[in-house]
Amino acid sequence: MRITLDNAIGEPTIVHWHGLTIETRNDGAGATLINEGQGYSYDFEVRDRGGLYWYHPHPHGQTAEQAYRGLFGMIEIEDDDERTLRAALDLTPGRSEIPLVLQDRRTGGEYAASEADRMHGLLGDTVLINGTACPHLDVATRVYRFRVLNASNARTYRLGFRTATGDNVPFALIGNDGGLLTAPQPCAEVFLASAERLDLLLDLSAAAVGDTLYLDTRAFDPMHMEMPAASGEAATHDAAMGHAMPAETAKEAAPAEHAAMGHDHSAVSHGGTFPEGATRALLELNVRERVSYAARVPARLSSLVPIDVSNTSERALRLGFAKGRWRINDRVFAMGETPIEVKRGTVEVWLIRNYFNSMPHAMHLHGFHFEVLERQTSPDQIAGLRIDERGRLATDLGRKDTVLVWPGETVRVAIDFSLPRTTAFAGDQIYMFHCHNLEHEDGGMMLGVRIV
Repeated sequence: MRITLDNAIGEPTIVHWHGLTIETRNDGAGATLINEGQGYSYDFEVRDRGGLYWYHPHPHGQTAEQAYRGLFGMIEIEDDDERTLRAALDLTPGRSEIPLVLQDRRTGGEYAASEADRMHGLLGDTVLINGTACPHLDVATRVYRFRVLNASNARTYRLGFRTATGDNVPFALIGNDGGLLTAPQPCAEVFLASAERLDLLLDLSAAAVGDTLYLDTRAFDPMHMEMPAASGEAATHDAAMGHAMPAETAKEAAPAEHAAMGHDHSAVSHGGTFPEGATRALLELNVRERVSYAARVPARLSSLVPIDVSNTSERALRLGFAKGRWRINDRVFAMGETPIEVKRGTVEVWLIRNYFNSMPHAMHLHGFHFEVLERQTSPDQIAGLRIDERGRLATDLGRKDTVLVWPGETVRVAIDFSLPRTTAFAGDQIYMFHCHNLEHEDGGMMLGVRIV
């Protein structure tokens, strides 16, 4: 695959390819700058399984601004599993298979992060989907596939579908960061952190012409435990997008965990009028046509061999705040340093622990997918969505490159550090492990990873 990028944004940049196995000099390790007015041709062989991948700039200290300004894109990789799924469900990209890119923006559009934004992450006033505020889509009575990317700098969403009268509409989760799951997972709602992807199937075959449905982000406790208690802003505000939610439905959506936890950090806001954790309708679906549709979601989507962890070492990674900066293992990023050193071809289990007096961190690893093994001591709003005895969520299944770790929670992941035996991957390879809250990343919540 060859991709040429032209830089006209005014600052040097580096590009990171999410989830793709690319040799280090092209994977955001800081070695290949594209200067203003110049271009760079990326030439690489795709070895990864099918899925929705994406790329964005990665110049240290400028990642948040450049991504906010729109310098990112998606790469869709197709394989036999993808082709089989499309044939089984009669999916047509652009018609019944729709990408949804979520990005919240502030009025005026310019990036101007305050000290509070750098501490907590920048939140916008409006959520754009595919660059449009308050979008709508005309649909028919059939199955639709929505491939969702959270390209927001910092915002986490709690996504679910509902009818105009407020009834939940279930959907099937079929994939995430690393492509298709082995089998579809029935869901009523899912969390989606910055950089994560979701692959959803929504069955509208029983809908009636004239029905209206909504994709919402629902109320939740954003758990900004690093902040003083919020002033009680309502978590149910939904006027800004024009997609109204009935008041009684909004009340039902407010999580009971707030009272149980003894604090109210709901609807955290620090510079925007749309707080994190607030309810808002994001996309309107209007049923315009009845069609004959008899396809059924396959019971098996793909094959994935679990990562063998029978003979592995464990590495602890602590997430916290000290001396005015977010840190990993009490360290901040320093160019050229690689505190994490791994022997190539080995498997490691990483225990990613988030302190209680923290906030959620979307932890992302360059160059490798991982398998989520377990969630421990999860907050109630997360534990309530678990699907197995290991505390995992439906979104934890399959392969991931980004995982959201909540305050007080530990997430165990398995990583196979095998690399292709080619000249391009000869010698040490350098990657990054960082929080994908982009203001945190720019502030140094990132460590170099050296594969030796």
